[in-house]
Amino acid sequence: MKYTSIPEPPGFSKLSKAEQICYLQVLWDRIVESPGELPVPQSHIELAEQRLADYRRDPTVARPAHDVLERLGKKTR
Repeated sequence: MKYTSIPEPPGFSKLSKAEQICYLQVLWDRIVESPGELPVPQSHIELAEQRLADYRRDPTVARPAHDVLERLGKKTR
C-alpha cells in the first residue's frame, strides 16, 4: 500500500491532543463500519485459517493473549 500526503482537516491542528485522538477514533469507527470493504491479503486469510485448523486439532497449542503479550514485551526490552 502506498501512502500519500493528505491535507490535514481544517482546524485539526488547533484541537487539543485529546480532541485530535477523539477525532481519529470517530474517523476509525466510520472506517470499520464496513469491514468487507477493507482489503485483506490472501496470505493473511490463509494464515488465519491454518492457525484455526491447528487450534481445532489441538486446543492445548493455544496460549492466553496475556501470556503472548508478556513474552513479546520481554523481547523488546
